[in-house]
Amino acid sequence: MWKLIGAAVIAAVAALIVRQVKPELAMFVQLGGILAVALLLMGVLRELLGAMEGMLQFAPGNDTGDTGGVGGNSPFTMLAKALGICVTTQLAADVCRDSGSGALANIVELGGRLLVLSLTLPLLKSIAELAVGLIRG
Repeated sequence: MWKLIGAAVIAAVAALIVRQVKPELAMFVQLGGILAVALLLMGVLRELLGAMEGMLQFAPGNDTGDTGGVGGNSPFTMLAKALGICVTTQLAADVCRDSGSGALANIVELGGRLLVLSLTLPLLKSIAELAVGLIRG
């Protein structure tokens, strides 16, 4: 935890100093800080994804035996992909906002929402097919 906080504070202070001296390079310092913090979070992310996989492998609708592999459509896989899209989109939008490009940040967020929606299309199709099957009897 202290490494994460230290890296974030050092990156923020470095970006502030660089912004005063060479404003055009401040964004690159911020991106370096984001990368450093993301690398520090990888271990925590692996643990979290492993725990989620363990919990969701017995979830209803996971009959295929897919425990969250990269190519599957299990609930875990969809959840992990959606989480990755959300985190990446938020980081990109925040960097755009910090760089003074609010409109670009809004488009990035819209793109992330559309990607998550497209990810859930197979699930929505299954629900629609189930509803039609229940209606027809």
